[in-house]
Amino acid sequence: MRPLQSCWLCLLFCCCSRKNLVFGACFFGVFAVEYFRKDVIAIMNDIITTACKFVTSSIGRKILVALTGACLLLFLVGHLAGNMTIYGGDPGNGVPSWIDAYATGLHTMPAWLLWAIRLGLAAILLIHVVLTLALKIENVNARTQYQKEGTLKATLSSRTMVLTGIMIFCFLVFHLWQLTVNGDPANCYQHIVDAFTSPICSGFYILAICCLFMHVRHGLQSVFQTLGLSTRKVRPLYNIIAVLFGLVVCGAFISIPVAVLCGILK
Repeated sequence: MRPLQSCWLCLLFCCCSRKNLVFGACFFGVFAVEYFRKDVIAIMNDIITTACKFVTSSIGRKILVALTGACLLLFLVGHLAGNMTIYGGDPGNGVPSWIDAYATGLHTMPAWLLWAIRLGLAAILLIHVVLTLALKIENVNARTQYQKEGTLKATLSSRTMVLTGIMIFCFLVFHLWQLTVNGDPANCYQHIVDAFTSPICSGFYILAICCLFMHVRHGLQSVFQTLGLSTRKVRPLYNIIAVLFGLVVCGAFISIPVAVLCGILK
């Protein structure tokens, strides 16, 4: 049926049956959908095409890597704030550690919300890893035998981003298995202390956090640069901010196993 015919039928129905406004509204809705259907389909096709072009382009992938990296940095800060509650309370004198209440609070959240956060973080991490590897492969394939190596001015952090990322991912799997899957939220403090009492476990944790420092240092600089926030004048300032951010965050993480080995947390 043509849109014009649908319109006339709709008006005729409304005039003949004013009391039945519900059916009149339904007929008008059918007309509107029929009339604007092609426009809606065209707009959706344009959106999908633009999104595909954005994701498949080099600059689009770099922007997505920067945005997902920024999200992971925010999560890192929140995770650190939660870990620092281990220094609250006094378990040695019978005062429960604040981290026990923090862990219990996380696990008493509504199941749908907790899993939505977990799946969201997993999706962000997966996008970040896949696109980073794709960009790395693209850069390697773009090199020619006549091209001069451009890594003379590159920092160690930038040259080892993939390696430190793989190290962090392996540590993340182990960390989740050790403290989340096999952990007890109500006794989180003692579980952490027991884990870091082992010098091997503490050493692996400290090594992974050092890799995290190198990754975060260059990653934060890349976020500023990719999003167009870095210029030659402010680039040194952003470098200092990245280093200080990495030192504060990673130093705070490392302080926990060091405190356990030194007997401060026991």
